[in-house]
Amino acid sequence: MTFVRSSKLLRIFAVVVVVGILAGGWVLYGLEKANDAGVQVSTTAPAFAQAIDQSKITAAAKKAMPSVVAVTSTKTVRSRSFPNPFFDDPRFRRFFGDTPDREYKQHGLGSGVIVSQDGYILTNAHVIAGADAIEVHLYDQRIMQAKVIGSDEDSEVAVLKIDASSLPVMAMADSDAAEVGEIVLAIGSPFRLGNTVTMGIISAKGRTDLGITGATGYEDFIQTDAAINPGNSGGALLNLKGELVGINTAIATNTGGYQGVGFAIPSNLARSVMDSLVKHGEVVHGWLGVGIQDIDSELAEQFGLKDTRGVLVSSVEDNSPAQAGNLKSGDVILKVNGKAVDSPGALKYVIRTTAPGTDIDLELISNGKHETRKVKIAGPPKTVAKARIGMPGVDGDVEVLTGVWASDLTDELRDSMGLAKSAKGIVITRTDEEKMQSRMPLQAPSTRAKSPLWSRRRR
Repeated sequence: MTFVRSSKLLRIFAVVVVVGILAGGWVLYGLEKANDAGVQVSTTAPAFAQAIDQSKITAAAKKAMPSVVAVTSTKTVRSRSFPNPFFDDPRFRRFFGDTPDREYKQHGLGSGVIVSQDGYILTNAHVIAGADAIEVHLYDQRIMQAKVIGSDEDSEVAVLKIDASSLPVMAMADSDAAEVGEIVLAIGSPFRLGNTVTMGIISAKGRTDLGITGATGYEDFIQTDAAINPGNSGGALLNLKGELVGINTAIATNTGGYQGVGFAIPSNLARSVMDSLVKHGEVVHGWLGVGIQDIDSELAEQFGLKDTRGVLVSSVEDNSPAQAGNLKSGDVILKVNGKAVDSPGALKYVIRTTAPGTDIDLELISNGKHETRKVKIAGPPKTVAKARIGMPGVDGDVEVLTGVWASDLTDELRDSMGLAKSAKGIVITRTDEEKMQSRMPLQAPSTRAKSPLWSRRRR
């Protein structure tokens, strides 16, 4: 019986060998015919596989990791002890009185990048927003207190300072020179996991109109598919030279976690904002004074335009640079200083990053004619809009949207806001950024830190 089984195995093996020889012959015959026909057949690894040098990836990560820190923040939060709508009803409070506020400490976690040997650190504005205390966790396991040098919510850039010297610094790349398809690394502290390195490519540049920086902000994000998760905010996006290309800021997600679409502030913008914050403690943005909107095919037909390029001027504010430059509703802005602007966000970015007092050339279509006008950019007018958010002492406000509370416009509020007695409407009294972000498809990655990143030991 054993002999019979062995015979069968030998026959099967012989068949396999013969088939292999025949298949190999056919392959060689096909390659020879292809070569005779002038078809080049490559037997080496694909070009992209040869182009990726593993040693460059590990060298860049090793070089950059000591310059990336974890940033933990603590802030005091007050909320009503009984978050029930009945307790917001004045008639209910008439019988049961006001409910005392509950006070607790909220801890946040993000990342940062050391950009000077004497302790200046770049991070995101939302990472340290409203913080009472900020700690920086260094690569060598030291934990140091940090102070806020400045924060610019409109660009999402913030600058911290720690009392240290001879720190490892990450050099800044020219983000304008970065190319789509370029390999990049993301380093940060996702989910309290310090110095996590992920890899991807630059998926796109110049992303605007995302709503990440809010209605008053301006955007020019680098898009990447390198994994970015809660805790990565403020961390580094770097090239294979170990240079900073961007500051990781937000993700597009339906789950709250990584889904392959992340956004980073370009290093050139971060550097410009940082320089202004360090020198002046604030960033003064440019202002043109126009209402703008996209141009669709219907509007293009209505205004007699050949295509949908440019940005439509929908309104012009009084006493604005736009009015001084004779811009009118219905004008179409095509270029600023020779650079095309194809969306409201693109125009907004160019104007907001232009220093007040600077002359710019606007190429536009006005009354069907191509024109170029010189306009002097001014600083933005004073506004009280931001001061109204989080105003104290407003009773009976109601959560009208997720994370947004509002109240009727009372005589007291009209007086405090300097409004006319005839003014009507509602006023936003307070906001909860975390609640708002929980319902937004675009979320700024941040999470709560329960413990130091690398060690509880202090040096």
